[in-house]
Amino acid sequence: MDLNLEDKVVIVTGGAAGIGRATAEAFEKEGAAVVVWDLPAVDVTNGEAVSGAVRDVIEAHGRIDILVNNAGMGGYRPFLEFDEADYDRIMATNAKSTWLFCREVIPHMLSQKEGNIVNVGSVAGLQGYAGEAIYCASKFAQFGLTQALDREFWQKGIKVSAVCPGGVETFFAIGDGRTAGSDHMKGFSTAEDVAEAVVMAALPRERSRIVNIIMRPMNEQT
Repeated sequence: MDLNLEDKVVIVTGGAAGIGRATAEAFEKEGAAVVVWDLPAVDVTNGEAVSGAVRDVIEAHGRIDILVNNAGMGGYRPFLEFDEADYDRIMATNAKSTWLFCREVIPHMLSQKEGNIVNVGSVAGLQGYAGEAIYCASKFAQFGLTQALDREFWQKGIKVSAVCPGGVETFFAIGDGRTAGSDHMKGFSTAEDVAEAVVMAALPRERSRIVNIIMRPMNEQT
């Protein structure tokens, strides 16, 4: 299968580990030029830092073909155990960072008259789950933004997609309030599974676009 990704310029946020690293490696395998951003190199919640990082990519490569908004953090605790600082941190990392990168990258894609944005969301952005209230709120916000941008920009050559996995076997899934080896971790998808879906969403297509991919582990806990 010809993936047509040779020499495409790809940005992957949160690319140091987990889904982000697997995604960067998947694009590199197909010949793309991949720029990976993660803390402490770029604070994805800071507008000036994001603007400067995008400007550096344009100066180095001249264009941005694909943006993967993967940076994120979880939160798995009873609702009343979260405080205001938790809310601000989770919302900024998951929702605000997606908005910031889209705001900076879309003007360049408009000038190119093409581009793909893939936001790595979650099934928690499609349905609420007990013990994940703030995380769900942040992912619902991210998914709403994805849908709105798809509607606003697809006729201008910019395709905006969401990839929404269920549980994925990474450190992120252990996160805040979960421990390794718990029943909730059994049978989770792999980071490579999600990376394949991200690449598929970003493939060049003349007559169609992928709006949302929903992924579920084969033996997820009910």
